[in-house]
Amino acid sequence: MNKSTAPLASKDTEPKFSLQSEMAGTILEAAGVLASGFAGGITWSEAWQTIRDLEHKGDAIARDLFEAQMAPGALPDGELVQKLTGYLDDVLDAIEAAAARLAIHRIKRPLPAAREMGEIVLESAQQLNDAMHALQEMHDVFPHTRALHRLENRGDDVLREAIEGLFAGRASAKEIIKWKDICETLEASTDRCEDIANVLETMVVQAGAEDRLVANRLVMDIAAHAATAAGEEILLSAKEFDLLHLLLRHQGKIVRRERLLGEVWGPDYFGDTRTLDTHIAWLRKKVESKGGIRITAVRGVGYRLDPRD
Repeated sequence: MNKSTAPLASKDTEPKFSLQSEMAGTILEAAGVLASGFAGGITWSEAWQTIRDLEHKGDAIARDLFEAQMAPGALPDGELVQKLTGYLDDVLDAIEAAAARLAIHRIKRPLPAAREMGEIVLESAQQLNDAMHALQEMHDVFPHTRALHRLENRGDDVLREAIEGLFAGRASAKEIIKWKDICETLEASTDRCEDIANVLETMVVQAGAEDRLVANRLVMDIAAHAATAAGEEILLSAKEFDLLHLLLRHQGKIVRRERLLGEVWGPDYFGDTRTLDTHIAWLRKKVESKGGIRITAVRGVGYRLDPRD
């Protein structure tokens, strides 16, 4: 069996996913303590100590996961599993590092942007925890990974606005350096959550377990090779279906023109690139209005699919 297409959901792999679910639960617990610190329910000194203990627990789980991957019967695609384990550990490390900075600086009045970043970290941890549990059944993983992508985008926006506000205001150089460091550390955890989302999506696709993709009123049934909008079937050509599939899998993110052409028309396609634009135009007419979605052209890069508000 080819290692890239080997099934991931088997009896032998369940303990590994169980351990990673435990790691995700530890991350969620740490994010909850961090949020409590921002809400004033616990001092930062207490929060840091609790999160440090959770980070040590996470290190122990990570060691077990890495050792399990070396054992006979481990997952064929060990690289994906190692990436997933490393990224989970990175998320917990970033949360601990943020708590450490907040405690060391003896923060009493958090910057509003930092408090908002703490909320985003907690939401990301919840989606991550749900995604890891869904991975054990290889079912309904994509709703959680898409949420992680959106939260990472939101974290980027909050960080950018925070830095702009710090430099535009009357904050001292010390305050600017302090809060920039804290906010960037918090945002780093959401970056790693998005890396995890990418790995989980790859696992599901390689396992052939991807079943249904949803964006607003648009639903794509992968197994049935069918799509509906507001419950009404949409007739799509093979190329339109493959384009929509790729855009839905990465909704909220730009999919490069080169990737769309390569995966839909094949790596050896050397035809007119306007063919892609023509198919996208046809696809828009069929799915945008009824499906409540928007396919946006990003000049010089590619296309992005987003649910309409």
